[in-house]
Amino acid sequence: MLEEILFNGTIEEKKALFQFDSTDSDNAVLLKFNLFSREFFSQYFKVKDAPFHKQIDAGNLSIYRAKAKSFINLAFRGASKTTRTKLFFAFTIANDTNASRKYIKILSHDTTNCRQFTTDVYNMLIDPRVKQMYPEIFVKSDTKREETMGGFTTSNGIKMISDTVGTSQRGSIREDSRPDIVLFDDFETRETLRSAVKTITIWSNMQEARDGLSYNGGCIYLGNYISEMGNVHRLVMKDDDKKILLKIPIIENGEITWKARYTAEDIEFIKKDCDDFEGEFLCSPSASKDVYFDREMLDKMPVREPIQIIAEFKMFRKYNPSHRYAGGMDTAGGVGLDSSTSVFIDFDCVPAQVVGTFVSNTILPEAFGDEIYSQANRFGGSLVCPENNKYDQTILKARQLGAKLYTGIGKIIQIHTVAPTTFGWRTDSLSKSRMLSSMREAIESGLIELNDKDLINEFKSYTRNDLIDREIDARLTTRHFDLLIACCIAWQMKDHARPNRTFMISNEVIIEETNPAI
Repeated sequence: MLEEILFNGTIEEKKALFQFDSTDSDNAVLLKFNLFSREFFSQYFKVKDAPFHKQIDAGNLSIYRAKAKSFINLAFRGASKTTRTKLFFAFTIANDTNASRKYIKILSHDTTNCRQFTTDVYNMLIDPRVKQMYPEIFVKSDTKREETMGGFTTSNGIKMISDTVGTSQRGSIREDSRPDIVLFDDFETRETLRSAVKTITIWSNMQEARDGLSYNGGCIYLGNYISEMGNVHRLVMKDDDKKILLKIPIIENGEITWKARYTAEDIEFIKKDCDDFEGEFLCSPSASKDVYFDREMLDKMPVREPIQIIAEFKMFRKYNPSHRYAGGMDTAGGVGLDSSTSVFIDFDCVPAQVVGTFVSNTILPEAFGDEIYSQANRFGGSLVCPENNKYDQTILKARQLGAKLYTGIGKIIQIHTVAPTTFGWRTDSLSKSRMLSSMREAIESGLIELNDKDLINEFKSYTRNDLIDREIDARLTTRHFDLLIACCIAWQMKDHARPNRTFMISNEVIIEETNPAI
């Protein structure tokens, strides 16, 4: 019956076959989309679809029908994700009898890209065959409407406009309505990645656009996963139960994902010709040779749910009085930039276990000293080692409370003077390199399990370039490794931590503390 209508049906019968409303099921709408696209734009379907194309179509429809808030489509370059999305918008504008989405905004880093998107959708809608079946889309009226490269408005009030993602999106309201769908296309490039200022500006504008959506609005992100330094990675890692994430590499588990389009010879040629095959075609910037820690070992790390969370301090295992524990800390200013963090390790497990983690970008240095003392007491008053590069208030407060602080030998300033005792760990170019190298060896040898998902993700993102000792304004970057540094400091305590010795007197447990080695 479908074939009869498609090949011999009248315009009215074909139109009824393509149109839909809120009563149609998702499967029915997706079928109508595929019929419509092949009927009018067969030039885009020269080879058989890949299985993942159904996932792309379903993700777009989920946003259109407000079943998800974000659809992050990171299929490899050449997967036709942009073309299918243009076809999808042309289909919905022409065939949704409810006109349920009235305001669609296209944002790109480059003005040319976003304008090309709206132009292509417009050209699809004024295609002679489409125009013959849907003359009402751009029927002339007394109302002034926009029909430019920057955007267009249909006769029933559906508007599609384009803008750059570098432009502030605050207050983007059309008449009395907010955008229903915002599509971000090629919003991150190698040019934007070279500038931390551009990266953070784009993220801010993307958030403004998302915050300015209508009540049931949603975002579609089209991009390539070429780096773990930018906003695509931030979207991938962001916790969001209303997010759909699609990562489709050109090869997965040794199998070509679009066999009708690419051969093994094609892929081999692409690999030789492409500067970044891993990022552009495998959706795996972590495969870069620049990654510092063994990604395969990190992927195997177990992720535990905390058994208890107290004031943002996550605990993953119960305290064992006979075990050796120690904590490392990275201290921040508490003004919302980088974070104050702590990581506690149980060294008497095989492998050693991260048993507690803490992250806060608002806690003040002095209050962090109180927090360190409290956290250490949850593991028997264990040895603690805050970084002492700055914010001495943290160490001073912890020391006043009686925390068991790691002590080291300070610099000799004058000849014939005794070297002073210092508290905490000083991170400089030499000690940083040594402690990171020691941590990398521990991970590669399977000597430690990190347990905390956030901690594991920081290790995954760390590169050799991050090892360079330089100060970066935290407001101008999306990359922070505060938990990682705290963990590396804690690992340096493996030869200094001592267990609490216990003995019984009159049925009471007396704990005798031992001093850490210097």
